[in-house]
Amino acid sequence: MFTGLVQAVGTVALAAVEPGGEGVLRLEIDAKGWSHRPAAGDSIAVDGCCLTVVQTPTVANRLAFQAVPQTLRLTTLGQLKAGDRV
Repeated sequence: MFTGLVQAVGTVALAAVEPGGEGVLRLEIDAKGWSHRPAAGDSIAVDGCCLTVVQTPTVANRLAFQAVPQTLRLTTLGQLKAGDRV
């Protein structure tokens, strides 16, 4: 359940369209400084949009998400780039 409380600010480490032509954006957020370690399937708000963690981080302190085309049309997530704070 989303509490509405900002617990941490992260930095976009990767924002890239995944191969396969479906228009899915892979977002990897560096959550350095956030002690919580969500598992795959957990829901995390990123810039006000709830996204599901798609895998446990392979790089320390990094969270991975996928944003589908409908989400990209209705939010500003598609405009994110590496280095942006979220």
